[in-house]
Amino acid sequence: MSRSSYTLAMAQPRRIHGDDGSPNVDHAVGLVTEASAAGADLVCFPEFSPGPIDLDLPSYDAGPALAAAAKAGDINVVWSRNEVCEDGLNRLVVYVVGRDGSTLLRYERTHPATIPAEETGGALTSAGEAFGNVEIDGVPFGIVVCSEMWTPEVARIVALRGAEVILSPAGGGFTSLTRNWQIINQARAIENLCYVGLTNNLFGEEQGAAMITGPEHPLAFAGRRELVLATLDLDRVRWLRDHDDSMAEPKRFDSVPGLLRARRPEMYGDLVAPQADAYDYVTGRGA
Repeated sequence: MSRSSYTLAMAQPRRIHGDDGSPNVDHAVGLVTEASAAGADLVCFPEFSPGPIDLDLPSYDAGPALAAAAKAGDINVVWSRNEVCEDGLNRLVVYVVGRDGSTLLRYERTHPATIPAEETGGALTSAGEAFGNVEIDGVPFGIVVCSEMWTPEVARIVALRGAEVILSPAGGGFTSLTRNWQIINQARAIENLCYVGLTNNLFGEEQGAAMITGPEHPLAFAGRRELVLATLDLDRVRWLRDHDDSMAEPKRFDSVPGLLRARRPEMYGDLVAPQADAYDYVTGRGA
């Protein structure tokens, strides 16, 4: 039987600076425990949290500790790190860990940030080749990482594949982009008739962007808090997806329903046509 509601927690941890970054694992375990105690079904950490972020630093493996915390707290945990994959290339990888500590999904980010290679010290992150859809507790989820949310096709595809909730772990340091970053996440929720959870790392005492938003209105903003929770009305998402627009008043909706069915794919060839100025994810360069 489908869940009618789901309690989501987005963790917005303050990064702990040090020689190898491993203290961030203990901090993450504490936030998993806190989210579990608050009644969350799932807690999602930001991009490359608890890490490691930099593969040039001594490595550590957060997986065992977070799997144990998930099992102890009967909660699903989403976390990520930079890692060297089997083909020898470096990718941002998101792990979805189930309540029993098992890995439900390993997602390699398909659209890395389009930052010039010279600005990243040559640490170019390669692109993955499969979108991040996963079922958790019988609920269809999608993973859309950081600036992938600014490419609307990514969220649209995971929604068309059934995702009722999209998790968007982001790196942070948005500064002047923070407001628009939140607006973009709200837009993805509205146009795909789903819930979106956004979170980022806090590198100091800055105002964070973490939020949970829905197809009709935002639910919660974290501000400077390291954890934000909201209960999602999944039946509402299903109602909005199953009904069509109407001129009748009073309206029974605050967003246009039926949008995922109100499409004409036969007209969208331009979306997959070759693009002369396309960003090159192999070299890390624009046109």
